[in-house]
Amino acid sequence: MNSNSSHILAAALHYARLIEQPLADQSGFSPSAEAGAAVQIERALMFPHILLNQELPREWVDRLIELAGSALLPEVIVLDRLGHHRPVYRPLLLYAWLLTYKLQFERLPRMEFGRWDQALRAWCDVLADGLSQTHFPTTGIPAAAGAVASTAAWTALAIHVAGKLFIRDPWTDLAAGVMGQLARAQQPSGAFLIPSQSDSPETYWYHELCTLHALGSFAVQAEDRTVASSVERATHYHLAETQPDHATSQPWALFPFIWNPQTRLLADQLLHAVTLQQPSPDAVSLILLADSLYCLRLFL
Repeated sequence: MNSNSSHILAAALHYARLIEQPLADQSGFSPSAEAGAAVQIERALMFPHILLNQELPREWVDRLIELAGSALLPEVIVLDRLGHHRPVYRPLLLYAWLLTYKLQFERLPRMEFGRWDQALRAWCDVLADGLSQTHFPTTGIPAAAGAVASTAAWTALAIHVAGKLFIRDPWTDLAAGVMGQLARAQQPSGAFLIPSQSDSPETYWYHELCTLHALGSFAVQAEDRTVASSVERATHYHLAETQPDHATSQPWALFPFIWNPQTRLLADQLLHAVTLQQPSPDAVSLILLADSLYCLRLFL
C-alpha cells in the first residue's frame, strides 16, 4: 500500500475525527473481576486516556507493576470486567501499556519512571520467552490454531515496540521473525488461516481479524513493506469473502481497512458496529480504536 499518497492523508484526517469522539466519551475503570493472577483488560484504557492527553489514574498501573515483581507473572490471566478471557488480551494489555509509556515517559516523575521501566521489562521478558517458542508452518496455519496465531501476532507487535523503546535488538528481530512467519503462511486467497468444515465461520473470521490488526499496526510502525503487502492481500480477502461486522462488534482490523482505500467500506461497517454498543463501547473496542488512531497519526 502506498502510504505516502494524498489519499491516506485525507483518510487519516477523516477517520481520526470519527475515532476521537467515542474515545473522548469513555468512562473510568474500577476492578471487579480481579483476584490472584487475574487482571482486567480495562487497565489498558490507560492508552486511549494518554492518547487524548487525559489524566491517568495512578492506580490503573500499580497492580501491573506489583505483578511484575511477583512469582505470579508467568501465570497472569487477562480478562474483561465480566470475567471473559481471551489469550490475545495479555499481549494487547502489554502493548497498550508500552505505548502509554512511550507517549508519556518524559512526563513521569523519576521514581515512577523507574518503576514503569523495570516492570515493563519483566512483563516483556515473559512474553518474549513464550514467543521464541512459536513456529508456524509455511504450508499454512489451521483455523483451529487461530487463537495461537492471533496471540502470537499481538505478542510480536508488543515485543517490537518494547525492542524499540528499550533498544533490545533481539526483541525486534524476534518480532520481525514471527510476523514474517505469519506472512509466509498466508494463503493465496489472502487468508492467514485454513478452515475446515467443522470450523465456525464467525470464530474463524474473528481470529483472521485479530491477526490482521496486529500485522497492520506492525507494518506501519516497523515500515515493513513485506508485511504491508501481506496486510493488503488480507484486506482484499475480507472484502471478498467475509463479513467482519458479523464476526465481532469490536473494531479488529479497523486500521488495515482504512489503510487500503478499496476496503474502507469495511472500516465504516466496523465503526458503525461500535456505535451500536450500549451504553458505550467496551474496553477492548476503545483500545482498538486508540491503536487505529495512533497508527493514523503516523501519517499526519
